[in-house]
Amino acid sequence: MIEVRFQRGLHLPELDLWLDPWDAKPWAFVSHAHADHFARHESALCSETTAALIQARFHLAENRIEGLPFQVPILREGFRIKLLPAGHICGSAMLHITRIKDNASLLYTGDFKTRRGRTAEPANFLTADTLILETTFGLPMYEFPNQLEVEGSILRFIHDAFADGETPVLVGYPLGKAQEALALLTENSIPTLLHPSVAAMTRACRGAGFEMLPEPIEFEGYATAGHVVIIPPNAVRSKL
Repeated sequence: MIEVRFQRGLHLPELDLWLDPWDAKPWAFVSHAHADHFARHESALCSETTAALIQARFHLAENRIEGLPFQVPILREGFRIKLLPAGHICGSAMLHITRIKDNASLLYTGDFKTRRGRTAEPANFLTADTLILETTFGLPMYEFPNQLEVEGSILRFIHDAFADGETPVLVGYPLGKAQEALALLTENSIPTLLHPSVAAMTRACRGAGFEMLPEPIEFEGYATAGHVVIIPPNAVRSKL
């Protein structure tokens, strides 16, 4: 078995590699570009797409980020390291490592999603001796409606607002949920304006190859009839 320790993050002592640690480390795997999984590490290992998003969002120097393509292994300290799509958001990755001398293996998922999303690479799992799952909503108390129900509710809300002469506003994290919502609205030919932080992350996702997303149009503080506005949670109480 590959040794794993926990101290404000997971640590693989044989490699001296940290997995999504809370604090900055000399060398760490960053599973995706959400703020709660990022710290200013001396050297960050992540997917190529996450590398681009980290630079766009957190402005970490390029020489401190090692972006790997999915499914292409590298060798370090007697281990084979491979990144796999996690399906959580654009660029999110799982880490699969194998100790070459005895083929002991470990899979760390980070945040993952098994259903297919519009704006994330589909999750692709490999078997491993040790499996570490990040399960934010893994307890049985959490039950959510299925995706079609949620999408139907969103579209009904929008069309009801339009019918009442109102501007519908959707709230979603600047990276992840906002792009999923934008892709849904684009599929349904609904014009959309984006808060600047959402627009910035949408441009970064488009630059990483997610061209199903439209070129973002920023919300400039006044409503436009027949448009939806997507904002981040921290803008809900602000004067838009």
